[in-house]
Amino acid sequence: MNLTEEKLNGDIRGGRIGRVYFLYGKEPFLVKTYTDKIIKKTVGDDPLDFNFMRLSGNPDTAALNDYLEGLPVFAEVKTIIVNDVDPEKMDKETLETYIEIIGNIPDTSVLIFSVTGIQTDDKKAKTKKFIAAVEKAGTVCRLDGIPQAKIAGLIVKKAAKQGIVISGEDAMYLSERVLCNMTLVSEETTKLMSYVGKGGTITREIIDRMVGKLLDTSVYELATAINSGKRAEAFRILDDLMAERIEPVIILSALSGTYLDFYRAKIAKITGVLPPQAAEQFGYPKNREWVLNKAMNAVSKLTVGYLRNTVFILSRADIEIKSVAVDARIILEEAVARLFVAGEEKYG
Repeated sequence: MNLTEEKLNGDIRGGRIGRVYFLYGKEPFLVKTYTDKIIKKTVGDDPLDFNFMRLSGNPDTAALNDYLEGLPVFAEVKTIIVNDVDPEKMDKETLETYIEIIGNIPDTSVLIFSVTGIQTDDKKAKTKKFIAAVEKAGTVCRLDGIPQAKIAGLIVKKAAKQGIVISGEDAMYLSERVLCNMTLVSEETTKLMSYVGKGGTITREIIDRMVGKLLDTSVYELATAINSGKRAEAFRILDDLMAERIEPVIILSALSGTYLDFYRAKIAKITGVLPPQAAEQFGYPKNREWVLNKAMNAVSKLTVGYLRNTVFILSRADIEIKSVAVDARIILEEAVARLFVAGEEKYG
């Protein structure tokens, strides 16, 4: 069966543990979190070595099957974790053997395929077949993130457990600053808690001082400056990014992504589609819904014509930067200049 995160969490909390799992998605933090929750339910906080095994990649099928068939020692079940299995790298015979193993796991074993270090394309033939086998025998869950509001709530809750205060608004700000990446959310929240100490308060000023900006955050500020006609600010941000030795092609890619977000948000806005529905239709994971919500606010005074032109300008610059023997920085700066010129038609 294929479960949502909420249903998976409910089953684990209720002790309804299956024989085989395939956990994957765009949010490795959640994949690891639920993998650990299953381990805790099956073998406890400190599993004995002979009832717990961690493998990686595509382990030998004979060895895997032997371990699954072996009885647990002083326990009801034994647990096997296989990190980052990749069906696309299996030959036909190996894939069929894995599928046979998945369909015949004994009641005394739990097998978890936990994918955190590679991207799983569930539309590719071998992977699709592998996942279908797990769906038939156990549980599949794609973990693409959780909404920003829920992430902010987790930040507030985590801080409160240590007697530390952070407002919901500032928790939202922190989550946005790290692009709702749960791994970064956890790391940065822990760092801020250590900084303010028990009884302290995490303020926006402290967040700004302690949490560095990610590339996409700076690029969003660059795009905002361009849309507002603030040339000096835009080129200052661009200079700062270049000073950090970020390749122009990477900056251009991020800027193109931002303007695509703007364009999609504008189309959704004029057609009356709300951010959650627009995010789903455009294929945004749950932890990226906030991007369209923020973009919808940013494009209120921008025309479709202007945004279509920005996408064209940046697409042309992308071709040039990858094919023309010219300094990449010059191409990037010229693209930004063209965006300012295009700005003459952005209002109305």
